[in-house]
Amino acid sequence: MLEFYVAVIVLAVCLYFKWSCSYWTRQGGVAGPKPLPIFGNLLEQLTGQKHFGEIFEEMYRAFPQASWIGYYKISNQPGIVVRDLELVKEVLTSSFSSFNQNDFIIDEKLDPLVAFNPFVQAGERWKERRGQMTSVFTMNRIRATFPLVQQVAQDFVQFIERTRKMDPHIEGKDICAKYTINVVASVAFGIDAESFTNPNAEFPRMGNALFAPTWLTAIRSQLALFAPGLAKLLRVPSMVRETIRQREGAKRQDLFQVMYDSLSENGTVEANENHLVGHSVTFLSEGFETSSSMMSYLLYELASNPSIQDRVVKELRTVLEESAGQLTEAALHKLVYMEAAMMETLRMHTPVFTLPRICTKDYELPPQFPTDTKRITLRRGTSVIIPVYAIHYDPEIYPMPYKFDPDRFLEENRKSRPRHAFLGFGEGPRLCLGMKFALHQSKIGIATLLNKYRVKVSPKQELPLEFAKSSFLLNPKSGLWLNFEDRE
Repeated sequence: MLEFYVAVIVLAVCLYFKWSCSYWTRQGGVAGPKPLPIFGNLLEQLTGQKHFGEIFEEMYRAFPQASWIGYYKISNQPGIVVRDLELVKEVLTSSFSSFNQNDFIIDEKLDPLVAFNPFVQAGERWKERRGQMTSVFTMNRIRATFPLVQQVAQDFVQFIERTRKMDPHIEGKDICAKYTINVVASVAFGIDAESFTNPNAEFPRMGNALFAPTWLTAIRSQLALFAPGLAKLLRVPSMVRETIRQREGAKRQDLFQVMYDSLSENGTVEANENHLVGHSVTFLSEGFETSSSMMSYLLYELASNPSIQDRVVKELRTVLEESAGQLTEAALHKLVYMEAAMMETLRMHTPVFTLPRICTKDYELPPQFPTDTKRITLRRGTSVIIPVYAIHYDPEIYPMPYKFDPDRFLEENRKSRPRHAFLGFGEGPRLCLGMKFALHQSKIGIATLLNKYRVKVSPKQELPLEFAKSSFLLNPKSGLWLNFEDRE
């Protein structure tokens, strides 16, 4: 009798998975890769054979005529991968009300501090918390941080000078992470992170704990980007309390002060400590990893393309001559070609491989193929993937996509492409909050460095360049090894 019940259970499980793997077939023969029971189309991600960005790129390339593709998540939940840029625009911008939630789940009861990040919120809560952070990241307030960031940039160059005397082979991601963590510590917390002077400093260790490309961080990404309780684990609350205590006597021109003044209504009410801590975690996540990634890959590409590096430096020197040899905040906005090189770096080495959304209310999809007439309703709760990595390497959009060519992002060339063909900072109402600050701190650091050093690829660099498959965000598999030589 026991054998009978076991057989019935096994049969029921098999029938269930067969049924769940047929969702898109039952919707009218939707095209897409064939799924496996339980694992859907993402088994190679779980086994570490491929990064999920590569898996979605393969889907993107396998159906070149499709507007969208049906696929299956883990446990055979249906989702779609968007190919057509008009539909990308609909999802991210025009029909934002139908796709206003990122496909990440944070339990606010388990981790109320990380949940303050607008990235993980939806609906009215998202509007409220994004509004609080938007008031901090205004251009005028970012400009006011210029002296603080410039001081860190000078410390950055001095650190490289000391380091290259001991070993000429320097890992680019590591030094750029030290720079951005020091900037965030200065402008968001008003402290010296000591990443250039103390190898055991706490603040850099916090940043590395968030984003290091290890299997632990891979598991965290599967569990919705951060592990529960992470903010408490990183001791952010105690740092915020210490920062508030130090501000009782005197204010400081930084972003933490702006946030504190806003939440305390300029000192007339007591600021909610959980709000301050939660937004401070957002500072850390928004200002550290993506900027250091972009800076390090930019240095690698400039080292690999000396003529482009020379053009960047020529523009920089011309701008500096106009301001008596000094880098000023106003001068940053004249570094047009440098910014184009940054955008091209984000195209080729986007920190985020996909933009995952959730359909928040039923939406009628366009026909899957040009010859189709049937329209399918995408049901509320269905996953929607915008394959950023695949779009950025589509030769129909970017000819010779593996060539580093900043000219693509000069104004006249940028206008020739659809706006949503570049998603380095996302698009629409969920456009990256820290975009302006990221460009601000990156330009200051890169300009200060390139004015003093010529960057070359180290013989220690492993080629071809690969990224770590275990990391949620972009990370080089074997580092980005560079040499820095004095510039005349």
